[in-house]
Amino acid sequence: MPPQPTRQADIEQLQREMAELAEEMDRPAPSMARAFLLPFCIGAAFALTIFIVVVLEARLG
Repeated sequence: MPPQPTRQADIEQLQREMAELAEEMDRPAPSMARAFLLPFCIGAAFALTIFIVVVLEARLG
């Protein structure tokens, strides 16, 4: 039968998770321009990919 986790192990796990969270919170937020333009860039890349697929399909088909 495996031993039950102790409160000390739970506390250590919680401390590790809090340290990871603090490290993540220290990262700078994305700039306003990046946060605003990223969805448009993804959409443009997707549209270009679809366009290329359609053109190739029309030429090969």
